[in-house]
Amino acid sequence: MDNASLEKVYERALIIDDELDTCLLLGMFLKKYGIVSMRAHSLADGLAKLTAEAPQLIFLDNNLPDGTGIDYIAQVRQQMPQAKLVMMTAMSALREQALALGADGFVEKPLDVKKIASVL
Repeated sequence: MDNASLEKVYERALIIDDELDTCLLLGMFLKKYGIVSMRAHSLADGLAKLTAEAPQLIFLDNNLPDGTGIDYIAQVRQQMPQAKLVMMTAMSALREQALALGADGFVEKPLDVKKIASVL
């Protein structure tokens, strides 16, 4: 997908991940495409920002300080049914479960730009 088409689809993204490096990598990648990104480092903060910020794109990590992202896919999907939800984790065995629960995409960690681009 090129810059112009990504900008038309996604204006804002929310990255829910407690790892600063992951947030920075994703944020820089998204900025390259003109997408403004916000960060949340816990599920509670992320769920609050969903309502306040209304992102069109959500990156959800699995292992967070206050729970596992896979257990919140349904809640995120309910709050933001139109947003694209991408699950991120080093646990590739969760791919099918995440997609079955409502995730639109799955990215295995460690992240790289090719993996990120492939889900958009």
